[in-house]
Amino acid sequence: MRTKFFFLSFLMICVTTINYAQTSASTAGIAVQGIARDDNNTARANASISLTFEIYYKVASTEVQISTETQNLETDDFGIFSHVIDPTFQNNPNFANYQAYLRITEGPTTISDEKLKHVPYAIAANNGVPSGSIMPFIGTEAPAGWVLCNGQSLTSITGAANLITILGSNNAPNLQGMFLRGTGTSPVNNQDGPALKGTQQDAFESHSHNDNFSIDNGGSHSHGYKDRDIKESSNSGDYADGDGTGGRDSERTTDPAGNHNHGISGGVLATGGSETRPVNYGVHYIIKL
Repeated sequence: MRTKFFFLSFLMICVTTINYAQTSASTAGIAVQGIARDDNNTARANASISLTFEIYYKVASTEVQISTETQNLETDDFGIFSHVIDPTFQNNPNFANYQAYLRITEGPTTISDEKLKHVPYAIAANNGVPSGSIMPFIGTEAPAGWVLCNGQSLTSITGAANLITILGSNNAPNLQGMFLRGTGTSPVNNQDGPALKGTQQDAFESHSHNDNFSIDNGGSHSHGYKDRDIKESSNSGDYADGDGTGGRDSERTTDPAGNHNHGISGGVLATGGSETRPVNYGVHYIIKL
């Protein structure tokens, strides 16, 4: 009977404290509190008890252990004991990606085996986003449970297994100097974003510029000019073209060219920098383990 009464008393207090405690799994840990009672439902005051705390998740019907520890605890004058389980921040991805369970045993007797329940504020303080989440960050070093998106190797980082599986790569994405864009087709302009985990090269939308060049149509016209006739000899009345002296000026015209236009050549001078970009602010991108 001791196990039964111990379990009932423990469960009434422990369920609420676990719900709260999971909000700080990587800092203060998971706080567990209960009352130890004997088979007469009497509090086991000022007693030594040995409890094993196992945190695990399930894949199909197989249990995968997150952490386990056995502690020798002392109850107070009312039989109350308290303990804080620290599963370490490296296990934050497991809490974020799987339903975790807490099993408490005393020797061969199972005292409690319950889900770590999620409430709106639970887990969010430390690992409220799943592995693979990316966010901007203005620090120079990624906080615990995150890594910089700078292409670094993940193979030696504790707790990176889930992220490596999601990425399909042993390296963090390298987002230095990049903007993020949603994958798929935009419902606004029907333009495609990059493939998931892919990149797009820079581009400039095809366009044209109105020109301000024009040449007036001159119409059919001719141009006049003067030429000098040269007298062939002093006794002759005839004049001939030449470079001698004694000639006279004559008005002449070119043949008309007809209605026509003139072409022009040239171009527009280049201006601007090496890329097209909006106003921006520098950050690091970090990704959740």
